[in-house]
Amino acid sequence: MSSKSILLVTFPVDLGNRTLESNLQALLAEDVDLFRFAEKHADDSNSGKITLSQSIRYRFKSALALRKIVKKYSEEGKSILFHGLSPALFAYGAWNPKRTAIALDWTRNLYPSALGEPIKKNWVFKLHSKVLQHCPKIMCFTAAVRDNLEGIYGIQAQSLYQVPMPFLVDKLNIPPRPTPKKPRVLFVGGDLQRKGGDILVKGWQNSLKDKCSLTMMTNDLSADVEGVQYLPGIKYGSESHKKAFEEHDILVLPTRIDGYPQVIGEAAAAGLAVITTKYALGAKEVITDGVSGYISDSPEECITKLNTLLEKPSLIDEFKQMGYKLMHRKFSKKVIRERYLEILKNVN
Repeated sequence: MSSKSILLVTFPVDLGNRTLESNLQALLAEDVDLFRFAEKHADDSNSGKITLSQSIRYRFKSALALRKIVKKYSEEGKSILFHGLSPALFAYGAWNPKRTAIALDWTRNLYPSALGEPIKKNWVFKLHSKVLQHCPKIMCFTAAVRDNLEGIYGIQAQSLYQVPMPFLVDKLNIPPRPTPKKPRVLFVGGDLQRKGGDILVKGWQNSLKDKCSLTMMTNDLSADVEGVQYLPGIKYGSESHKKAFEEHDILVLPTRIDGYPQVIGEAAAAGLAVITTKYALGAKEVITDGVSGYISDSPEECITKLNTLLEKPSLIDEFKQMGYKLMHRKFSKKVIRERYLEILKNVN
């Protein structure tokens, strides 16, 4: 019998999930055993070689082991924390609802709801709704997820708990540096179009190249343009990754839609001012608009806000200081761990 009181079940389906998986494990290391659902999926995702059929096959092949371990922990009277809905769905019936929680940063209907698009209440929606209704405690990383679950999926408010995103602020703990005469702007994102990288490059070319330098940390070749520092192939968590944050002043993420882009919190923790959009659905948890950065109403407005900030160099330093202080106060390991354990140890 394991000495740990909680089983953490993760689904490392992509880089964002793997980052959250790593952070959750580090934050709760003293309290959790880890089970990686469809682990082969993570291996193939890292190599970039995976198809939809392979993804589905990995889930079904892993489901038997998942159900076995979940049932074991449930029978021992221990708590289960599922990160994501998929592992909770594949283990449905094996977990004890009285001792289970699900942590979510995203749902299938989150983006359509945020963008005002039609909601698809098909068989997948009904299946997900059934699993969610069966779980007494759902930990929501953002207010957007909480509101989506209550308004679209019909989950009772008393089952929803908003919790801080599991940032590891010490991972990129770089105190703010004085801003140079020509501020250095950074973009980080794999999906260049969705995250608005194209808008930033165009805005820089049209009106900002004399006011700031621009670095694009992405593998998308369309960002490799004259005058821009192009940084492909940077491994997350590497020294090169940390150095990129250390050598810049402002992160700009003009995203068209994102559940909770990790990079905005990481940038603030690393002493950068941050400009993003309201479509970064976790932005309000990280940025105090006009105090530690800007939350724009559109991707295009990010360029306007950047131009405004560049004209007020002292404000850049103020944003840096305020964002850094906020992240290290609100997202410290102690604060996050205590909040999570408060919920998990009172699952009944």
